[in-house]
Amino acid sequence: MRVLVVDDSAFMRKMLREMIQSDPSLEVIDSARDGAEAVEKALKLKPDLITMDIEMPRMNGIEALRKILAQCETTPPAILMCSSLTVDGSVEALKALELGASDFIAKDPQAGGMQSLGFKTQLLSKLRSIGGHRRRVASGFIPMPMMTNTTRENQSRASDQVALNNQFVPDQVDAIVIGASTGGPAVLESILADLPESLPIPILVAQHMPKLFTESFANRLHGFCGCGAMLATHGTTLHAPKVYIAEGGSHLKLTRIAGKKIIARTIEHIDGLSYKPSVDLLFTSAAELFGPRVLAIQLTGMGEDGAIGANAIRSKGGAVIAQDSNSCVVYGMPRAVVENGSANAIMTPSEIKAVIQSVVITDQMGDSIQSENPRKSA
Repeated sequence: MRVLVVDDSAFMRKMLREMIQSDPSLEVIDSARDGAEAVEKALKLKPDLITMDIEMPRMNGIEALRKILAQCETTPPAILMCSSLTVDGSVEALKALELGASDFIAKDPQAGGMQSLGFKTQLLSKLRSIGGHRRRVASGFIPMPMMTNTTRENQSRASDQVALNNQFVPDQVDAIVIGASTGGPAVLESILADLPESLPIPILVAQHMPKLFTESFANRLHGFCGCGAMLATHGTTLHAPKVYIAEGGSHLKLTRIAGKKIIARTIEHIDGLSYKPSVDLLFTSAAELFGPRVLAIQLTGMGEDGAIGANAIRSKGGAVIAQDSNSCVVYGMPRAVVENGSANAIMTPSEIKAVIQSVVITDQMGDSIQSENPRKSA
């Protein structure tokens, strides 16, 4: 896959080129010093991928992204935004995702992260993933993964449930838990928009992001959701149902204290859980607390985080929805849920939104009917 590197720093252009060229599946075809030059070279060279700095002279990365996507109409490149690890950087990165960037990577030169193996691994992994998806979309064919007979049966069984008028959803849902990674923010904004102000149950989200970015994302969602959104930090009490975003850089585990109160407990490190926050931990803790009264949704993302947790929710009688492959930026995390047989249904984002809306409306009706007979704690 052919890559155009865009950054106003000569040092950064050189370093990114060396990192990218170390992967035999990626070829750096050129570089650009600012957004204006990036637009010119994108139209001329037609790269598959672009790494785009945000803060640049003449034309910044946001404006360059807008112009490239508008002018490369037939086969636009997949664009990976390279954002500074700051509050301002996180706000701009989220804006870029809204405009059509495929993903972002946070750079923190002061912390020495740009030279680390971790940054390089993340950079190459993101480029391969979004580049592969871009090629499949451009060709008009998004193949399903190789399947065993068991996996095919699981896929078929889950797909059939879409036509069953959401009968797989428990009659009583006390919480909705959502896992997401690459491509997740845009989908989350679409499925959580227009939630009622009087949301009757909490919605908890584990989105793979750095700490500063999850804070900005929670603030951004707060403007989209009628019920409001906030960051779930250590000790946050789920006293007022709303959307809670797991804090980046640590894991979120739901814990019941004093017999009934549920709080967010953040954990810095757990062996075997490399993604922070971990979708697996959020899902498994929700299964323990809510049993069959939980709905889990696995959205787009790399890897398999969430598959174990989804299995735990199914084993307790809860329901699991996996995002369909065609709408995923990366069909990794939903695929893992489908392949291990945990998915009740495979749905598009619009279908997922309809399920969420039907659940919260049903719960609102149930709350009014049971106002004199509150639900028992799990």
